[in-house]
Amino acid sequence: MKNQNRKIYFLTFCSEGEPYDKGKSLVQVASKIKYFLSAFFDDVLVYTPRTLKSCGGSENFCNFHHGEFPLNPGLNSLGCGDFKSFIIDKTLNEIEEGAYVLYHDCNFEKYPQYWQTDWENLISTFDILLKANNSDFFMPFESLLDWTPSLVRSHGKRYTTNKIIEDPIEAEMVSRCYEIASSKILIRNTERSREFFSEFKNLCLRKDLLTLEPNPNPYPEFTHSCPEQHVLNCLIYKYILEGKLEPGFPRYMFYNRKLKIDHNLMLFENHTLSKYMTSKYIGTMIEKARNQNK
Repeated sequence: MKNQNRKIYFLTFCSEGEPYDKGKSLVQVASKIKYFLSAFFDDVLVYTPRTLKSCGGSENFCNFHHGEFPLNPGLNSLGCGDFKSFIIDKTLNEIEEGAYVLYHDCNFEKYPQYWQTDWENLISTFDILLKANNSDFFMPFESLLDWTPSLVRSHGKRYTTNKIIEDPIEAEMVSRCYEIASSKILIRNTERSREFFSEFKNLCLRKDLLTLEPNPNPYPEFTHSCPEQHVLNCLIYKYILEGKLEPGFPRYMFYNRKLKIDHNLMLFENHTLSKYMTSKYIGTMIEKARNQNK
């Protein structure tokens, strides 16, 4: 059950389908979420394209863009997923300082294992994962059924990676890092988390980063685009490269998307990135020592 001393919110986005929007109708799923999960949260916040558009500052979000995403039909008519950045940023600026937010994709119908989250111990799960990463937010590595993590370059545009990670060597390294999932995002509302998600929102204003095109010179391993997830991945790895997140972030994958601390949890690390950051840190220390001895 929810902790009365600490507020916790469930946040999601639900397309309504025709005639309201071009997405798949998830209205019944959203109703089930509210019914079954309200006992574990102080509030269950469900946005739709219509309610989002009633919010101030939403003019450049959740709009139609050309180019259908085969595995996510209708996503191009919903801003290529940019709504996620908007509602997270909005929520963090409206709720209490220090409160917890679980953003969760709404399609529990497609992934019924979402229901198997450890709802009763969610506060403890937050605390464990945030402490392990010395951060105010957490998203797990993308999970596949054979425990093999996918790479950033498999589901993202080289164009987007190179725009966000400007150094070509670092951009190539990031593209070979493990992909991080955006389907569930755990956030403690602090200045640090608001800064991160505000930057995520600002990147999502750059629609060329999200849309199917442009995508010149795609990665050989590229199979399909997960647009807002790829932008989020690049921003996370940019923060790591800038020393704002620890090199091992986010450390964990949840088998078959089951958010619980048990045998479903697996530890992963981007070893090349970690070694690079260690070398970068040592180089900075050497440079400081040289300057002090001048």
